[in-house]
Amino acid sequence: MNAYILHAGWKLKPQPEPYIMFNTQGSEQENLLILKQGENITIKVKPNQEKTCVGFHSASGKHIPCKTTELIPLNKVQCQSCSLSEFFICKAICQGDFCHPSSEEANEHCWKTPASVYLTHIAGKIKVGSSTSTLRRWIGQGSDAGIRIAEGVGLAPRALEHQISTKFSLPLAIRTSQKMKFIGKKIDKDKITNQLKSIINEIYKTMKSEILIPKKGLEPITFLDKFFSEIPSMNVQPLVLKLDKTGLDLSGKIVGVKGSILVVKNVETYFALPLDPLVGIQAHLSQEYEEMKGQKSLFDFV
Repeated sequence: MNAYILHAGWKLKPQPEPYIMFNTQGSEQENLLILKQGENITIKVKPNQEKTCVGFHSASGKHIPCKTTELIPLNKVQCQSCSLSEFFICKAICQGDFCHPSSEEANEHCWKTPASVYLTHIAGKIKVGSSTSTLRRWIGQGSDAGIRIAEGVGLAPRALEHQISTKFSLPLAIRTSQKMKFIGKKIDKDKITNQLKSIINEIYKTMKSEILIPKKGLEPITFLDKFFSEIPSMNVQPLVLKLDKTGLDLSGKIVGVKGSILVVKNVETYFALPLDPLVGIQAHLSQEYEEMKGQKSLFDFV
C-alpha cells in the first residue's frame, strides 16, 4: 500500500512495541504498523521523493496536519511554522535558567508534571537527560541501561540536567550514526554498571540539589535489552541503509527495533535502517518478503 509516514516511535501499553504511523492517500485516519519480531516488512521509496511537513501536535495531543503541506529538506520533519506551533517546543531550548513557555498549556504542564533527571548508556557513551516518562525515553533512544537520579517540576530538572552535562562532560544527545556503529556489538553489563555507579558517586559527592533522590533511595539500574527483540543477541553488524535521493528499497524479516533503528534479515544478511528520516515521505509499505542483494565481497565498498 502507498502510505504517508507520520511518525515512527514506541507505544508502551499494553506492552512496549515499536510502530510506524501512517495514513493513506485521501485519508487523515492515522494507522499503526506494529513492527513485530519475526514478521516480514517491505519499505520502498522512489528516487527523488519529495518530503513534506507532517504538521504538529496540539496541547491535547491531537495531530494537526500542516496547512500548506510545505516541502522540507530530507533532514527535517516540520516546516518552521509547524515547529513553532508544536506543544511544549519550549522544552527543546530550555536550560533551566528562565521560563519562556511556548503556550499557557505548556507552562501548566511543566509546573505540574514531575520530570526525572536520568543517566543512560547508549552506544558506548553515558548521557544525561530529563523526561516525564523515562521508560519511553530510554526505549525511544535505544538505551542499553538507565537510572533515575532526581525528580522535580518546573525549571529544576532541566537546570540539573545541564549542570551535570557541563560538570562531567556528558552529552545531552547521541547521534544516530554513533548508535549505528554499536548495532550488533555485545554490551558488557558489568562495565556499564561500574561506569554509571562511578558518575553517580561523583554527582552525589560534588553536587547539591533539592531534587536529587537520596542515594540510598535510588532504584537499581534498568537494562533495556529485553525490549529490542533479537538485536542484543546479534553477533554481526548489519549493512546500513538510509534514505537519500536514490530512494530506498528494504525488505526482510524483522529482527527488532532499537530506539529508532529497524533491523531486518534478508537471506543471511542483516540490514539496519534509521526510521526517523522516513517521516514526511510517501512510501510503499507491505508485510511481504522480497529477496534483496546483500554484500558479496569487499569490492561492494568500491
